[in-house]
Amino acid sequence: MTNSSIGPQSAIDGRQSLSLLQRRIRLFECIGVGLTAVLVGLATLIPMYGQLRRNVDLAVGHHVQIQAQAVGHLFANFASITAQLTSRSQIREALEHYNEGRLSRSELEAFSIPRLRDALEQSPLVAGLLRLDREGYPAVAIGKTIPQALWRIPATDARTPEQHGPFHLLGQEVLIVSAAIVTREGLRVGTDIVAFDLSALREVLSTLNATPYARGAQVYLFHRADRRLVQFAPNGAGFVVAGDDPVRAALDGLPDLAAGTASVPGDGQRQLFASAMPKMEDWQLAVTIDRAALYEGVRRELYWPVAAIVLLMLASGALTLVAIRPLSRRIAGQSQRLALAASIFSSSGEGILLLDADRRVIGLNPAGCRMLQRQAEEVLGRHCCGFDAGDAVDADCAAIWRKVDDDGQWQGEMPLRRADGTVFDAWVSLAGVRDEDGRVTHYSGLIVDISARKEAESRIRTLAYHDELTGLPNRILMQDRLGHALRQARRARDRVALLFLDLDKFKPVNDSYGHAIGDQLLKAVAERLRLTVREGDTVARVHGDEFVVILEGIETPEPAARVAGKIVDALGSPFTVDGREIRLGTSIGIGVYPDHASDVETLIRCADIAMYDAKQAGRNGYRFFIAGNAPGGTVPG
Repeated sequence: MTNSSIGPQSAIDGRQSLSLLQRRIRLFECIGVGLTAVLVGLATLIPMYGQLRRNVDLAVGHHVQIQAQAVGHLFANFASITAQLTSRSQIREALEHYNEGRLSRSELEAFSIPRLRDALEQSPLVAGLLRLDREGYPAVAIGKTIPQALWRIPATDARTPEQHGPFHLLGQEVLIVSAAIVTREGLRVGTDIVAFDLSALREVLSTLNATPYARGAQVYLFHRADRRLVQFAPNGAGFVVAGDDPVRAALDGLPDLAAGTASVPGDGQRQLFASAMPKMEDWQLAVTIDRAALYEGVRRELYWPVAAIVLLMLASGALTLVAIRPLSRRIAGQSQRLALAASIFSSSGEGILLLDADRRVIGLNPAGCRMLQRQAEEVLGRHCCGFDAGDAVDADCAAIWRKVDDDGQWQGEMPLRRADGTVFDAWVSLAGVRDEDGRVTHYSGLIVDISARKEAESRIRTLAYHDELTGLPNRILMQDRLGHALRQARRARDRVALLFLDLDKFKPVNDSYGHAIGDQLLKAVAERLRLTVREGDTVARVHGDEFVVILEGIETPEPAARVAGKIVDALGSPFTVDGREIRLGTSIGIGVYPDHASDVETLIRCADIAMYDAKQAGRNGYRFFIAGNAPGGTVPG
């Protein structure tokens, strides 16, 4: 009886153990499948998230560098205006006479102020100017009063004006630029201290908060020499001086002054991006952005991949529970990875391109189709270079594919053509996919539309290097082209002529008819100058009613005289502006390389001196520089 009762109970216990074992197996399978799916998801999402964050960091860092370049060019323009003021020989000589007691202060002011105002008339950003004598006492003041606490006296041998600030001056934000006034013999006769209005800086910095990833950004300006750190308001108007701000410690910790990124000490929620200003030593532009706002878009881009991974976890778990086989697990894992790749391929915001071993298109994701304005079927089977702006058998295309085959990848700019025929700039990354034997079986490509970024860079370069009123090259671009012309002439043993033009009777026109008519007149003068010189010659507006013409590739000074005569005739003819007939003239000074000078600055000063000689000779004419009047620098006798 006992045995008969044990048998059925043992069978029941055996079935229960098997059921428990099966449940445990299913549990372990679910845990294993779940862990595998989680690991695969993390292995996919973590690199993807890191790459997306790096892309955002690169975009913000590049934008900050562009902003720093724009601010640097603005500050360089301030320094150029200040240097031009100190180089005015007549006003400098009057200050020398004042230092020697030959002029009273009232006589100095009566002589200097009208000429300084004339020089500053086309520089609306100058808020105040203070000219100190040799002993450092005020001699001439124009505009807002600059308190002594803001005076910065540079060394006599300082080659460029020194910049300090920003400071608050009577309710206005200004940058203080100071420069020594030095004679041709190198003797100091005084100091110019100029306060520049920083309202233009608001326009430069306003574009930063317009970008979606930089909303709420805090903008700083740091001068390492003065240890001065100022923070600008979010709308770019006004600033406050930062005391023991942790941003200063972050900037000090950057190993590279040019550009960098770091976390703000004591505030792990904010990221710092910094960039030095070109040609502005010790100046840095820094931007701090809240990490949550900075990477908000990155998290949004991960929603669909995360959702896809969760769905694949459930599907693969159900499949494994139905058929417990290693092959099914392998198939489930492969399908999981393929589905994830397909999800990324379809939901990516950048264009993804797939090619076979013959470099013909086998796949283009929706983002790529939108960029090219084509259906995927239109590009299938075409050669990769077949839809760019060049030829499919172009030498550049062949060189790109040699690079991919040799190095495994290539990336760079490539012009791509849309279906409507328009061309846009794209950043293309190509890589080869190899099998276990190392043979290339496929190619992958990533396409990023950078046309908007390049247009923004082009606009910034145009504002930095061209005169806003006439569209002519400004002083910075003129000096760069003149330096290039001198280097070319030195190699070819040619001459370069620099014509320095100052309009006669322009100030009375401004006083009589107003600045609007004056601006139209300057535009008309610029157009006549363009039509008078050769196409390859440079015409620039360097300040106010002063223009410069660079003549390259001449063998003798005679062509410069002919061109100067043509310009005098052209500008001597009457102008019709707003129904008024206006007559002007021009005084032209000519400096010739290498006859008069062998470097850029000296040649400009030679032409400037010759221009004043032309004015003193009766105006509306031209004069070559006379070697006896040579400024400091290398000038042949």
